[in-house]
Amino acid sequence: MSNTQLQEVADAVLPVITEEELARYRREDGARVIQHAGHYWEEVGAPGFFQPVNLLAPLTPEEATRPTPLSWGYRAALAPQDAGAANGSVPIVRLKDLASYDIGSLSPNRRNKLRKCWRLVRIEQLTSSELLVEQGHELVLEALARTGHRRPPSKEEFVTEVRRYLEGGYGCMLAGLVDGRLGGFLTGYAVDGVAYGLNAYYATWALPTNISTGLIFEFAQLCRRSGRVRTLVGGLHAPESPQLSQFKDDMGFVVDRIPSRWNMHALARAFIRWRRPHAYYRLTGQA
Repeated sequence: MSNTQLQEVADAVLPVITEEELARYRREDGARVIQHAGHYWEEVGAPGFFQPVNLLAPLTPEEATRPTPLSWGYRAALAPQDAGAANGSVPIVRLKDLASYDIGSLSPNRRNKLRKCWRLVRIEQLTSSELLVEQGHELVLEALARTGHRRPPSKEEFVTEVRRYLEGGYGCMLAGLVDGRLGGFLTGYAVDGVAYGLNAYYATWALPTNISTGLIFEFAQLCRRSGRVRTLVGGLHAPESPQLSQFKDDMGFVVDRIPSRWNMHALARAFIRWRRPHAYYRLTGQA
């Protein structure tokens, strides 16, 4: 394996981009992105539902409105001073205090697991796609068969996605190697001071090394060292997954409900609340 595609994690770089830059990248990824009330919104999930490309962009109540007459629903976070105008929340999981985050922020059990990972796993920043092209697709298929997180991509889709992400220059990809073999990888990006852990995949054989603990910890350290990230978001709250919730709690994450404005067509709202109550909670912050 060529070392030219790897960079020591201590020297890793996380670009912090603007909302406009993120909107351009999302368009290049094939997302439908529109402008409304001074912000960029993207269509997510079912066609016709929109949210800001930067999910936690603090909008005013005047900005947090239906982005297009054809949309059946939308949600947007509000600025703290406008919390009184909220009719819901965005239930995120974030690090409690990124600025002081270190090994002491973890639970005692998780600290031991991090030390084990440091002994067994070499964590690097990927700067080119060769390693993932060679070993990544099989790893992703195995991980998705275990988690059901998303539809498994074809090899062509995966390679295109990886190359576009790495060549786009708007995010960061960390890889964990065990004896030179890819054991897992994590992608993340930062926009206007907020970092988002995007996707993480781990090989089953690598899980005993606690690679997930190491990759998330090192991504958090990368965010902290940047000096330009104030918040690290580790996804949306998933109370139906107690094991995942416990893992994030051990890692020092807390649940934070960001005030929001949202709206849905009445029939869509009733259907989602009935058939997918957990998704409804993540969209609206309501049970």
